[in-house]
Amino acid sequence: MPELTITAVARDAGVRPSTLRYYERIGLLPSARRVAGRRRYDVCALKRLELIAYAKRAGFSLAQIQAFRIAPPAGSRPASSGAT
Repeated sequence: MPELTITAVARDAGVRPSTLRYYERIGLLPSARRVAGRRRYDVCALKRLELIAYAKRAGFSLAQIQAFRIAPPAGSRPASSGAT
């Protein structure tokens, strides 16, 4: 799978490289692989950025978008609280 630089991903997604770093820091994007200290993204990062942009256009905040990512899959059982 081809790897893209932070500059290439930012350009293709229409955001600044600092936005990508911020999204990594808050967990919206997984940490990019590093090669010689430089970030390398796979094309899945572009798809995820498209989804984030779509959700933002729909009016969702970054915190709400994060919640979508962390939410358990539909139909899964909630974790046990330990009380019976």
